[in-house]
Amino acid sequence: MSKFNKKMRYGSEHGTHREILRNMGYTLGKTIGEGTYSKVCVANLFTEEINAKVACKIIHKKMAGSEFIKKFLPRELRIIKNLQHPNIVRVFNIIDLHDAIYIIMDYCRNGDLLEFIRESGPLDEELSRIFFRQIVDAVDYLHDLEIAHRDLKCENILISNNNVIKLGDFGFARCCVDGNGDCLLSDTFCGSAAYAAPEIIQGIPYYPKMYDIWALGCILYIMISATMPFDDSNVKKMLRIQLNRSLCMAAFKNWKKHCIHLKNLIACLLEPDVARRATIRQVVNCMWLQEKCNKLTHPCDY
Repeated sequence: MSKFNKKMRYGSEHGTHREILRNMGYTLGKTIGEGTYSKVCVANLFTEEINAKVACKIIHKKMAGSEFIKKFLPRELRIIKNLQHPNIVRVFNIIDLHDAIYIIMDYCRNGDLLEFIRESGPLDEELSRIFFRQIVDAVDYLHDLEIAHRDLKCENILISNNNVIKLGDFGFARCCVDGNGDCLLSDTFCGSAAYAAPEIIQGIPYYPKMYDIWALGCILYIMISATMPFDDSNVKKMLRIQLNRSLCMAAFKNWKKHCIHLKNLIACLLEPDVARRATIRQVVNCMWLQEKCNKLTHPCDY
């Protein structure tokens, strides 16, 4: 399957979008996800050389705001074209049909991480480690490219065959440096409030990579407990809990069976002080991901 066909534009005089896609080998099937101005369908790709099931994200330009069309969409398309990592959803083709864009990508038949946890309940440490290591590898790859995802959440973590994790949805992703290589701060509130770091909630210009780190802490907490760490229905109370670190103190008392390395990692991810929050390199090298846990060991730094 060629990675990208030449960008194509068609007016309505060329027939319906489905007819155009069918002529290119794509047959759209059932909808498996839906947002405000986009949806994801299962699609079949059938040509003389290929017979495969793929996913197709459809972005309706008329339903999206002007800021998304002018700012976020071009940024997303620019980023996803160049990503190649085993734990990131592959994009095979981007088809621009005037008032809608069709993004052809990996189909992950086992759904997303949130669905998996809802069906399975809390994950044991070993499966959590298997999943989390892959998520961290994907984020490490992005951060090394100076890209922040800015919408890490369980719904955007897809599960393929053999428990292979695929990170998707780069609608809020952005570059973290300018043309001179200097670090860029962001002041855009994006992503989901329940995963938002305290600096985001306070409206402080923030380091996009550090937002990703906080969200990783929320994801790991959810995998272990099958509950959301923070209740975003009361943002003031949520911020207070974040800043005084009371979530971890309360949760860890009840996590008798979990090792100290796991608890320490979550505390370092959900650290309200950005200067003390773990970097992705520290997460990659943390004790919990590197070796089996021993419940009798002492806390590590990271």
